[in-house]
Amino acid sequence: MGFNLDKLAEIAKPRSEKAKNMAQTRKDSREWLRMSQDIALSLHYYLRKANMTQKDLAEKMNVSPTYIGKLLKGQENLTLETICKLQIAIGQELVSTSLSYEYKEVITMTRLVESSNAVHSETYYGKKNITIGFSPVSGDAA
Repeated sequence: MGFNLDKLAEIAKPRSEKAKNMAQTRKDSREWLRMSQDIALSLHYYLRKANMTQKDLAEKMNVSPTYIGKLLKGQENLTLETICKLQIAIGQELVSTSLSYEYKEVITMTRLVESSNAVHSETYYGKKNITIGFSPVSGDAA
């Protein structure tokens, strides 16, 4: 049995312009589609966790249930406004931004409990925009 180049040429036709454009669109949209799919998976999770239907979510957001269905498919290019409405409606953060100028640091402080001689340790959480300085207490010299 021989190799038929004519049959191969007939089957393996070059891609049409439409197919090339669709492939390029998928390539250009890859990042936001991935994020949209992640948001859709999170929505599915939170809806199931809250025992909420698509219709309930649509009513909370004041949109149609059909639009919620599109969001849950993970192929919608969401605006910041839509993401904020979703977060408010489900009461969870879906997308967060990293603030490069702030970071959290754990500070441990030890204090004496006044009612006994025991030492009690508490952990406080705060942002690193804390400044250290001294200010005079009334009656003290500056």
